[in-house]
Amino acid sequence: MTEEKTILDLAKERMADPDIQNTPTQVPASNQKSEDNSVSKALDDLLSKVNAKSGWVPVKLPSLGKYNEGVGDTIEIKPFNFEDEKILRSVTSISDIKSAVTSLFRRCTKGIPYPEMSLVDKGYLLYKLREISYGNEYPIEAECVSCQEKNELVVELDKLGTVYVEDDASPEISVTLPDSEIEAVIRVPRTADDVYLENPALIMDNLWRFVIRLGKYDERTVIQNFLAKTSARDAAVIRETAFGSGVGLDSKVRFKCIRCGNDQSADLPLNENFFSVS
Repeated sequence: MTEEKTILDLAKERMADPDIQNTPTQVPASNQKSEDNSVSKALDDLLSKVNAKSGWVPVKLPSLGKYNEGVGDTIEIKPFNFEDEKILRSVTSISDIKSAVTSLFRRCTKGIPYPEMSLVDKGYLLYKLREISYGNEYPIEAECVSCQEKNELVVELDKLGTVYVEDDASPEISVTLPDSEIEAVIRVPRTADDVYLENPALIMDNLWRFVIRLGKYDERTVIQNFLAKTSARDAAVIRETAFGSGVGLDSKVRFKCIRCGNDQSADLPLNENFFSVS
């Protein structure tokens, strides 16, 4: 009597047949292309106004490009998108902040190398990026110098003034020191110098890095030893020349205290509302 074959036996025989094995699998025609077109059209419709607002826009630099060879007076920036927002919200430490800011500048500015960007341009562009990304209104809290009342203010960023460099500006600034009476040539600090500027002590320890020449001497050891031995007034002039040019965003905000009515000004801070719409 012939033994009846099971379904499993039949399946094994079928898989062993070389003609069956060489037959390509038939795949139903896909409608992926039409689905892609449909999604693309939907996104074009939904993002039409966003795309119109997210392009590159020109911004005039406070330095007018005079601090960078080959850079014009205007560069381009663009608003943060969702991926940029994710970078911001991933920050959990001070080192994360530096990394996030570096990434955002590289992604959202073009026309000037980020490490070579002067600090006055960087500070100005940071506020411009905030303005076009989250809106013109920036809520801050300012304490009255007379009665210590906390004043809730809303600063309109586009109303802040900008101080531009003089026509003869250069990345190297000559100044006569008051006590030693020698000419010092000071260079403009750049973004790459941030590592030396994290606190006042670091600034003083690294002040020599911003001195190109003292009189006819440009040796590092001479400059370092001069700073260690010269007067506090000479050192202060070097520091103010490098970091206190006054060029850039005018970050003074004038207000009248709601409690005592004292008319005063306050420095514009970077607070928790800076990268926020509220």
